Amino acid sequence: MWGNTSKIERILFILLVLLSVGTWFVIFHAGYVLTYNDAASHLNIARRVVDNLTPGLAQIGTVWLPLPHVFMLLFAWNDMLWHTAFAGSIVSMISFVVCAFFVYKTLMLLTKNKWSALIGTAIVAFNPNLLYLQSTPMTEPLFLATFTLSIYFFVRYMEFEQIVDLVLTGVCVALATLTRYDGWFLFVALLIIIPLRALITKSSKKAEGALFLFACIGGFGIALWLLWNLTIFHDALYFITGPYSAYAQQKVLRSVGQLPTQGNLLTALSYFTWSVIDNNGFILTGLSFIAVCVLITRFKDKKTWYLILALSSPFVFNIIALFTGQSAMNVPQAAANPGYFNIRYGMLVLPSIAILIGMLSDRRVFRYIAVIAISIQLIWFVFSGYPVTLTDGILGLKNTYYTVEASTWLREHYAGGLILTSLASHDAFVARAGLPMRNYIHEGTREYWQNALLHPSHQAQYIATLSYPPDVVYRALAKNPDFIKNYTLVHSYGTFGIYERK
Repeated sequence: MWGNTSKIERILFILLVLLSVGTWFVIFHAGYVLTYNDAASHLNIARRVVDNLTPGLAQIGTVWLPLPHVFMLLFAWNDMLWHTAFAGSIVSMISFVVCAFFVYKTLMLLTKNKWSALIGTAIVAFNPNLLYLQSTPMTEPLFLATFTLSIYFFVRYMEFEQIVDLVLTGVCVALATLTRYDGWFLFVALLIIIPLRALITKSSKKAEGALFLFACIGGFGIALWLLWNLTIFHDALYFITGPYSAYAQQKVLRSVGQLPTQGNLLTALSYFTWSVIDNNGFILTGLSFIAVCVLITRFKDKKTWYLILALSSPFVFNIIALFTGQSAMNVPQAAANPGYFNIRYGMLVLPSIAILIGMLSDRRVFRYIAVIAISIQLIWFVFSGYPVTLTDGILGLKNTYYTVEASTWLREHYAGGLILTSLASHDAFVARAGLPMRNYIHEGTREYWQNALLHPSHQAQYIATLSYPPDVVYRALAKNPDFIKNYTLVHSYGTFGIYERK
């Protein structure tokens, strides 16, 4: 089972598993697993592949990349695992263990020093923001795992020059590209770094071979996603141009002045830097910057330079995404409209911070500094209250509390029949209600959805919709004679209403 792992690695692995399970237990009993509406959406995407009016793999959908949902599908078919959201949490928990464990192994390769490796591992394992996210069905933990695995095998490839390590680097990058779009930028970064290194240290022929092999394997996930969109939606770029794409969502935010980073590089840099600090702590973020400054002075060790470039890809990608308007974020330190929105993205640089500080700790004096810094940062986290990732989720839940109120009512009063609602807007409502997904008419049910928006009384016993800001169901039915004549409001909370057929 353990292969060539050392005793300390076995102990470390067990401790990481215990830490992961213990944290999930606390978060679950506090009722915080589904504070993010996105968490419910990821869970439901996996569930509706097997439990739906029109089940099948096409329910994996578009926009969000498929790998997290494919992994959740291994568990989401079970009613109990779906209702408790553990079907999604277990994927994040395994990812947490993999991420922390391979930070250790990466640093052992780089420094040959177990104390440096343990310092880097501690930075990941005891980060409260990651500990919260690893208890939820979010995609960030899985990306952190695939990113760390990619870096590990890339380091092995530079160390041992074995083709198998280049192949495994490509496989892990392909998994990252199927998890989050940050992985696409990692692919581009390594697509440049790997042949460039071969060209400088070997020959142009070696560079061409490395480029071709890595491009074919690492780019497979991107090619697969483009083919999927072309096959299902007849547009290879549907995930960019479709009505539920990030572009469409940011267009709405831009119209109300909530996209301050677009076109402003300094603002984009400021927002993301603050999100990194909020997630990882000012002390550790600052120490990682010092680590970069120290490490790049080691001119004889060119491998360090290539590694730093690879580790910087999540940071660079998120700044570009904010600058181009493909991503939105708000931070409490913002000069205008301070708040919490997508602040968790700063967590995506955690493995990079851990590896950089771990590499710096190969010298004894820096090792002591790192231990002191970690200790102070942990104390600071404890006295700061809730982790920012949890705060972001709780504030988002308060803004959509109607999903809790309405789902409770539906669960207690449901008397059978189909329910028409928009999953794009109300996935959290559906997840919290706990009723079978096959009871819902939604965007993924094709002709059921189209017919219900024209003649709702022919199919839907209940209609759950938001009147302001109006969701797609309300916009379609507000002036529909069939809806006006045959439905009555039976429950409302704020502007969210549940209608029942008379």
